[in-house]
Amino acid sequence: KKQVNTLVKLENMYATISADVVSSTSLSKESMIELNEKLKKCLSTLEARYQGFWGRIVKGDSIECVMDCPEYAFEAALILKTLVKSFEPSDVNDSKKFNRYGLRIAIGIGDMKTIDRSLDMMDGDAIYRSGRALSKLKGRAKYSFTISMENEEYEQALQVILTLVNQLLNNATARKCETLYERILASDTSETAEKMGISVSGVNQTLKDIGWSAIEQAIIYYRKIAKQL
Repeated sequence: KKQVNTLVKLENMYATISADVVSSTSLSKESMIELNEKLKKCLSTLEARYQGFWGRIVKGDSIECVMDCPEYAFEAALILKTLVKSFEPSDVNDSKKFNRYGLRIAIGIGDMKTIDRSLDMMDGDAIYRSGRALSKLKGRAKYSFTISMENEEYEQALQVILTLVNQLLNNATARKCETLYERILASDTSETAEKMGISVSGVNQTLKDIGWSAIEQAIIYYRKIAKQL
């Protein structure tokens, strides 16, 4: 599937991600700039990893993404969520204030009428769904992972998965989320250990503590369901 760069009518099923940083106003200007740079690099990583992916930062602390492979949307959302939750502001005061929930994230699955990077334009059912679902999460930080699609049966099944994984992330430290972030991007724990400069046993223990086995199964299950859409 080729990346869409011109204004066209689209008919395939797409996934979108709408997200915003929880309590971003608690960050100083310098810390917010630092976080934005990390997010930009992460979006570039996701674009290289998933063909047809396009992500952008809007309004300073919000993210919108679209991809033509819905089965990878949960994985991409996890990468974004763990990146932000692993962020530790260089300003100590900011670090104390920064909310532990990281990102509110909503996944939308549906059609897209237009995707045009040159005009910075996304339009269609999927982005409307994720946007509306994200709005419903305002003020409910600990319930910060949701999904919206036309098929209610699949939506309910996947929502259970997202809620359980979200609870694991809420209870995880920044360091554990950093390890999870690197593990999702890596092919195995050896590559993760090499990237982080720690032992494989250290990686394995951290992943065990955060519940990687359950999260990995959740990723696999989500892919299986999404491929049926």
